[in-house]
Amino acid sequence: MLYPLQTERDKDILRHIVDRHVHTASPVGSHTLAKRSALGVSAATIRNTMVELEEAGYISRPHSSAGGIPTDKGYRYYVDTLLRPRPVSTSDRQHIQQDLEGGWNSVQEVLSHASQVLGMVCREVGVALAPRLYDGVFQRIELLPVAPRKVLLVLMLSSGLVRNIVAELDTDIPARTLTETARFLNERLSGNSLREIKRELDERLKDGPQSNRKVIQLFIQYTEYLFDFQQNEQVHFGGTTHIVSQPEFSTDSERLSRLLDFLEHRQTVARWLNERTVEDRVMVSIGQEHSRDEIRTCSVVTATYRIGDMTGVIGVIGPTRMPYPHMISIVGYTARVLNAIFA
Repeated sequence: MLYPLQTERDKDILRHIVDRHVHTASPVGSHTLAKRSALGVSAATIRNTMVELEEAGYISRPHSSAGGIPTDKGYRYYVDTLLRPRPVSTSDRQHIQQDLEGGWNSVQEVLSHASQVLGMVCREVGVALAPRLYDGVFQRIELLPVAPRKVLLVLMLSSGLVRNIVAELDTDIPARTLTETARFLNERLSGNSLREIKRELDERLKDGPQSNRKVIQLFIQYTEYLFDFQQNEQVHFGGTTHIVSQPEFSTDSERLSRLLDFLEHRQTVARWLNERTVEDRVMVSIGQEHSRDEIRTCSVVTATYRIGDMTGVIGVIGPTRMPYPHMISIVGYTARVLNAIFA
């Protein structure tokens, strides 16, 4: 939502207040702006405009003689209207590419490292959410004997994601029976999303070979675990130690505690991030715009990435006083790097 200002001068002054406050973490005064900006107007003119900006809700002042601090409304107008895109620096590009394009063994490893890289480059909390497994397309299942009365179920999706679990049996099952059952399951399920399979599983498998019925029932029993996409390890965080040094958190332990407590509840974070799967653009939410009380003093910048048919989310969480042009560019670029890696 946009909040129109009256003149270009109003916009320029608000932009300079935001930029200066982000840099200093201190209220911005009219004399400071007159000296340090290229506005070309007097301190008195700036001061009068700041009074108008305060009355309109774009800035606040601790007291009448203090400088201005952007409000959530001010930051929103800045992001939507005044923000000037900033290209990702060569050093940041190299850092992100070199760190993410290594020889990782799994998608989870890549995402874990992506959250750490974002945290390091942005000096905020980096976050990466794995795609929702239910949206993935079933490629095949393998049933492998690994020990007496134990079978390894290996689920492979068309995107390359792999999920496995060890199932315990009450009797031994011949390897040949496991192979035959896997072939039947693959014929019936391949090419369908896990969501579709879960909804129609009994119907799809009801006429399976009677000789393999025990193994088919085993697969059905363990689909709750194989298809579970709300696991703790699906959300990754990095850079938590960096955010502690931010003035907003280093001087307000209660604020920091609320944020860290929220991040501890990973399934809650996963559900919250899954609401931010807006494709093809970077999404910015600020302060009171959040549905969660724990982060209503924070801003969140996220972007989506794709692995085959599935969509995941990466981004940063930090105080509302953040360098938005830098954050938006970094998060968007990292998403593009992940898209290339997972292509």
